[in-house]
Amino acid sequence: MSDENHENRVYNILITKGEYDPIDQYDFYKKRIDSQEDFSYNEYNTLENDLTDELFDEIDVIILLFGLYHYNTELFEELITKSNEFDVPLLLVRSYGMESILKELEERSDAVVGWNPHCIIDAIETLVNREDWIKPCDISQESGI
Repeated sequence: MSDENHENRVYNILITKGEYDPIDQYDFYKKRIDSQEDFSYNEYNTLENDLTDELFDEIDVIILLFGLYHYNTELFEELITKSNEFDVPLLLVRSYGMESILKELEERSDAVVGWNPHCIIDAIETLVNREDWIKPCDISQESGI
C-alpha cells in the first residue's frame, strides 16, 4: 500500500473486550494502537457493540487479545466462527511478555503478534490487504520499544 493510501485509510477493527479483564488487557493494547499517529481506525469492541451480521460486514480485522481468552472462551469461539463466516481476518495478540500461546488459537488465527504497536499495525495492514502474514514479530524484537 502506498504511503498516500495508508494515510487516508480508516480501518474498522473489532477488539475483544471481555467481561472479566483482571490486568486490563484491553486498555493496554488500545493505548498501543492509539500511539501510532499515522494509523486511523474506527474501533468496535465486544462489550459496547452488538455482534450483528451488519457489524461483521463492516469489520476489516478482528483482534483477539490472548490475555482475555481463559476468561472469555465462549466469546473467542464466537468471534472465530464469525471470522470464518464473514471472511474477516483474525489477529491474535499475545499477552505482554508472553511468547507461548495456545497452539489451537495460533492455528486458527491469520497472524500472531506481541505487544509492539508497530507489529500490531503492520499485521492489520497486511491482513486487510489480503497478504499472508510472514513477518516475525517476536518479543525479543519488541524489547526496544
